[in-house]
Amino acid sequence: MAKFLNTTWDLWSYDVWGNRRDGYDVNDRSNFGRDVPLRLRLVVNNAGTPREFLSASPTDTQIRRLFGLRRFRLETEGDDVNISISRSSDGYPIGEMGANPRMTPAATAFGATLTGFIAP
Repeated sequence: MAKFLNTTWDLWSYDVWGNRRDGYDVNDRSNFGRDVPLRLRLVVNNAGTPREFLSASPTDTQIRRLFGLRRFRLETEGDDVNISISRSSDGYPIGEMGANPRMTPAATAFGATLTGFIAP
């Protein structure tokens, strides 16, 4: 079985208003990457049970590289296909990632699926 899943993502950065004391609001978002390839490590969940399944999510290191971020704690919200990213210390919104429903033939050859995407 393959240990990685090749995926593509759309990336958006935020135009943010506000400050730490009063809070932050996202004014607008700007796309800075379409169909960006990302290789995700597959993880077996509930191994050896009838409810065993595979999942794959970007790591913090991958997210930092994509968004050009320094070393601070990230907070992510979402699922396998939509991820919102913010700075953990004060909730500053950084951007979001959206997975595209196209998976490579190698990924679909062994029946890999991501939540919301059913491989053919």
